[in-house]
Amino acid sequence: MPLSLRGHLPSLAALAISTLVGKADDAAPPDPEPPPPLWSLAPISSPAPPGVALATWPTRDLDRFVLARIEAAGHRPTGAAAPRALARRAYLDLHGLPPTREQMEAFLVDNRPDAWARLIDELLASPRYGERWGRHWLDVARYADSNGMDEDIAHPSAWRYRDYVINAFNADKPFDRFIVEQLAGDLLPAADLAERRSQTIAAGFLSIGPKMLACDDPDKMRRDIVDEQIDTAGRAFLGMTFGCARCHDHKYDPVSIEDYYGLAGIFLSTQTLTKYSVVAKIHAHELSAPEVRAGRARIAEIDRRLAHQDTREEDKAPLIAEKEQLARGLPPEFDVIAPTEYPAEDARVHLRGDYQTLGDLVPRRFPVALAGNGQTAIPPGASGRLEFARWIASPDHPLTARVIANRVWRWHFGRGLVPTPDNFGALGTAPTHPALLDHLAGELVASGWSLKALHREIMLSATYRQSASAAGALLEADPDNALFARWQRRRMESEAVRDSILAKSGRLDLTPAGPSLGVRPNHYVDRDKLGEYARATCRTVYLPVLRSSGYDGQNAFDFPDPAVPDGDRRTSTVAPQALFLMNSDLVHASSQTLAEARLAAAPDEAPAARAAWMVEHLLDRPATAAEIERAQRFIAHYPADSAEAWAAFARALFASNEFLYIE
Repeated sequence: MPLSLRGHLPSLAALAISTLVGKADDAAPPDPEPPPPLWSLAPISSPAPPGVALATWPTRDLDRFVLARIEAAGHRPTGAAAPRALARRAYLDLHGLPPTREQMEAFLVDNRPDAWARLIDELLASPRYGERWGRHWLDVARYADSNGMDEDIAHPSAWRYRDYVINAFNADKPFDRFIVEQLAGDLLPAADLAERRSQTIAAGFLSIGPKMLACDDPDKMRRDIVDEQIDTAGRAFLGMTFGCARCHDHKYDPVSIEDYYGLAGIFLSTQTLTKYSVVAKIHAHELSAPEVRAGRARIAEIDRRLAHQDTREEDKAPLIAEKEQLARGLPPEFDVIAPTEYPAEDARVHLRGDYQTLGDLVPRRFPVALAGNGQTAIPPGASGRLEFARWIASPDHPLTARVIANRVWRWHFGRGLVPTPDNFGALGTAPTHPALLDHLAGELVASGWSLKALHREIMLSATYRQSASAAGALLEADPDNALFARWQRRRMESEAVRDSILAKSGRLDLTPAGPSLGVRPNHYVDRDKLGEYARATCRTVYLPVLRSSGYDGQNAFDFPDPAVPDGDRRTSTVAPQALFLMNSDLVHASSQTLAEARLAAAPDEAPAARAAWMVEHLLDRPATAAEIERAQRFIAHYPADSAEAWAAFARALFASNEFLYIE
């Protein structure tokens, strides 16, 4: 059957019924009306900020877009949050860590008119920012340190991609460049070895996904990997579910099966594995320094000479000594998990997704609904990966800037302007504020794709600085906060919960952790070491992520599935969370450490003063008289003024909603 007729022929059952009722000769029914065009595929507009009645409230143009919707719904925005709540919000939002007492006090006594802007700049300049916001992107990139699925072998150099992401956020790498490096960094020119390493590490985005490495059908394995790469790239950068068109035209979005195989040809021309048979091996680049490669080549030469039967015994001793000296001075090989080029090839349509039932040949290209029919052909000898990356990163692309602007908004507010940040298609949810989304996308591109500039724009707004204490009528009319007429309280993510507990107890080690797993490439991970990893006091972003197993504490607080892109973590409230906080080694050790440290620092402190210090230290606000009185009664149930009593009090505060929620 010609592919051009697909979807237009009536079914055999319909023909049979039509014949039986005597209407076989009637005119064919009209084609159904085409679906409405997707809003997300329209060019990004440059909307003017609307007029508003409450003209004194906005501090940024974005506030006018928000306020216009609030006023149209018959409401008013909520007043500004108190300075303490606002400072704690900013620290947890940008760093994933609460402020220290000294940091809070420094902000509260700063009477300069630009104190809030200064605080934002200070937080954005800290390396803690990249650790927090890099983790957001790792959710989208489905990052893990092991393969998962049928062969949970380690990815011992995946941590280099994790650190690349953290460093890219800290350096405010332009997001368009960030895209190109992750899809085709290994193909970019480099000024030196350091740049070559960084760009190649970035391309690990394509390699760190889960794979069926023990599949006994190499062709199927290869195409399944390509499918995962297409689906991840589409969701991550464009908010589109291209993977739905593997077997047939997309049922809802304007993506045909030919579009899918135009992309498939790009990734089939990309080598992700060096061995496509049981057990498959992931391709890695060896990017050691020239002197290291020369040293290893010399060691290999010595080994050959030592093994050669003509080498005299008296010559072996100096060779062995030279080898030992070289080995002592050589660093490990610099391996990088990332793809490389394959011989370029176009793909044939796989009818019903079956690679053994082939249809028309489709040239490597981009989806027609997005790139048009007149798109520039991919060069014959190239995979097209670099061209694909640059097409996505174009400032004229209707999706790219919208998708990342929406992600940043969602990670700040807990809800996107498009509530489905990974799906801008017909099955996704339309934006609540389409003009605001285009405004933010345009501002992002105009700033040189600077995410830090977008943070400043959002956080300096009156919208961001609203209080969570809203009027009852507003809460009833807009329970989901779709109007953004208040601050929406939300629980911290799992990493922020763990890191905040460690930080407030003085146990957090802020040293970047480096390699996550002490295992060799293509060897199985040791899941028995999860407990050992969990006891580490580094930031949670540096703990190894194993697809086959997770940490109890992280899972309890909704750590995402690292096998799939996830830009919209769910937030649950369930009993096991409270049980974890009451019983976990993390909370017990942290509470004990905090109590012992306070008793040592102020051994003669009165119980009332100690309770006041503990509340302010952990909750970032002064204790009330009622809280101090209740704390003293609580302590009185324990023997004397003991560390155990104050550790129990600290545990209660660690488990409180006020500690766990961003207000």
